[in-house]
Amino acid sequence: MDVQKNRILFLLDRFEQGIATPSEMEELDAWYNSFEDEITPDLTDAQKQISKQRLFNQLDQLTAEQPKKRRLHWASYASAAAAVLLLIAGIALFRPSSKLEKEEVQLALTADVAPGGDKAILTLSDGRQIVLEDKPDGQIATQGNTTIIKMNSGMLSYRGSTKNNSEVPESQLNTISTPIGGQFQVILSDGTKVWLNAASSITFPSQFSGNVREVSTTGETYFEVAKLKNRKGKIPFRVSTGQQKIEVLGTQFNINAYGDQKQYQTTLVEGSIRISRNKQSKLLQPGQQAITPLENETINISEADVEKAIAWKNGLFKFDNTDIISLMKQLERWYPIEVVYDGKIPDEHFFGKIDRNYTLSEVLKVLQLGQVHFKIDDKINANGKRKLIVTP
Repeated sequence: MDVQKNRILFLLDRFEQGIATPSEMEELDAWYNSFEDEITPDLTDAQKQISKQRLFNQLDQLTAEQPKKRRLHWASYASAAAAVLLLIAGIALFRPSSKLEKEEVQLALTADVAPGGDKAILTLSDGRQIVLEDKPDGQIATQGNTTIIKMNSGMLSYRGSTKNNSEVPESQLNTISTPIGGQFQVILSDGTKVWLNAASSITFPSQFSGNVREVSTTGETYFEVAKLKNRKGKIPFRVSTGQQKIEVLGTQFNINAYGDQKQYQTTLVEGSIRISRNKQSKLLQPGQQAITPLENETINISEADVEKAIAWKNGLFKFDNTDIISLMKQLERWYPIEVVYDGKIPDEHFFGKIDRNYTLSEVLKVLQLGQVHFKIDDKINANGKRKLIVTP
């Protein structure tokens, strides 16, 4: 046993230094593909990180070889799931046991829940509401000098007139809101692109005018801000989230500002933004994240996992040492479910990626690899949700 552990540690060290031979890489890959718990060595933090990266790389190769499907059947997904998921509490992945296979069968017999999709409600300045997924492509409304067009599923475009923008009433504000299980994209009149995650909203003028562009958001949004100039110079773009304000000149960034969380997270992908909160103000550089706790008035800057922050925009859940409660909050926003805990809340942390197009049962089958168990109630409650029960 010790000899085998030492051999694996030796191979990991060789890989970390970039000097592993092709035969050693094959031996290391063979170990990744076996994952018998009894031979898993005690790894250092650095080696655990290497192991995780290797697993993620293997998943990318596995999924690239398969045709893209909205729902990938579990039989063909099992090998990919074993590669992506899950280093639980820093321990290497393992193959599904016979016990897990029985749980999969039981789960398959329960009611399934479809994933979310392109859903949103547009509220015009006069209070009229338009359910966007019900509308065909084409012009759906006008606001002043602006035409609102549904370009294709999941995208709305505001096309302004070349007339004098100073005549546009400031009160002509529109709001796009996504429900639980919804997402949507809008191109504002200045060319700025905005992606809305589930249970999110953005309020904005139908056509920008003057020397500043201002919008407000809730939930989670991703921005690609268009650069604009007038005679006075660059026209700033400002985003308000309630407890913080963000000013940009042309950049890409993600705002996570759900009200049921303890903090806001703003992640800068490209360009520069300034975060302001009461009397504080801090500048972010690309790859940084601003964390603003709701319980105090601080702004904390740290290096960001950009891929994780914008995974939702790219159609993924990404977990990186994510606890079960935080993970379930993400699922509650994407699937019409109410999560309850039966007994002690499992003390597990998850690493990995899961496609947001999978049904709930497909996601839960993957999570069961982490020895967390689930039941889905067949009944739909008054809020149109099924109850998901988490057990140790």
